Amino acid sequence: MNYSEIYDLHLQLLKAYSAHNNREYTAYQREIDYYTNQLRFAEDMVQRIFVLNQLVKLHEKEREDLIRWCSEAYFHKNYDVNDSPDGSLG
Repeated sequence: MNYSEIYDLHLQLLKAYSAHNNREYTAYQREIDYYTNQLRFAEDMVQRIFVLNQLVKLHEKEREDLIRWCSEAYFHKNYDVNDSPDGSLG
């Protein structure tokens, strides 16, 4: 696998995550904005891959938080479902 293929794979992952989270402000939005801005200044393919990897990791952390909240809401019936981590389900 060469750098071009890795770059394309990261772009596909990021596009999928961004499409899902495009509607809402996220807990990691400041960091996402920072790395999105850094992507503009990346000079070569390796730097771009690093920045894209950081963005993918942030989206995965966000998804992990949502999965944790959903499992807590499901397994703890006394959990208030209106108290979602991002306020979107209330």
